[in-house]
Amino acid sequence: MRKAYWFMVALLLVPFPATAQNTPAAEVFGGYSHLVGNLSNSTFNLNGFDGSVEENLNKWFGGKLDVSSQFGTEAGYKVNSQTIAYGPVFSYRKDPKVTPYAEGLLGAVRGSAEYLGVSRPEYKFGALLGGGVDVRLNDRVSLRVVEVDYLMTRFSAATQDNIRISAGFVFRFGQK
Repeated sequence: MRKAYWFMVALLLVPFPATAQNTPAAEVFGGYSHLVGNLSNSTFNLNGFDGSVEENLNKWFGGKLDVSSQFGTEAGYKVNSQTIAYGPVFSYRKDPKVTPYAEGLLGAVRGSAEYLGVSRPEYKFGALLGGGVDVRLNDRVSLRVVEVDYLMTRFSAATQDNIRISAGFVFRFGQK
């Protein structure tokens, strides 16, 4: 009887390859984010967090809502920036362990006073174009090894070229 008990416990802990290849219906990401701001002029660095919710419509296509916030110092002033954007995500799910993806998101960027020289907090259009790589840890959790996005903003009547780098954990829900 005792051997049967341990056999059942071991059987429950063994991952099955068939379940590893299923596409999750939804994915929730949360993690660290680093923004390298205004690459074309005086560069500055901000640190913060990035979070997103993604609905997968099929194995390779989904929609993503992304929210991030970064804080730091620019030209001696404490500044912060928040981004909210939505758009399509294209995933390549051939390998059950590694999922690379590309995304193109549109939304709004809020810059605090003194962010890129603005005198008071402003909301401006922002566009994110990039991608990343997720490594599956188990059926419910993946590690987002890296996500790199080009973030285009327009503050003070000029275009800024920014890079946002994120990493963290992805929680997977349901199956497609």
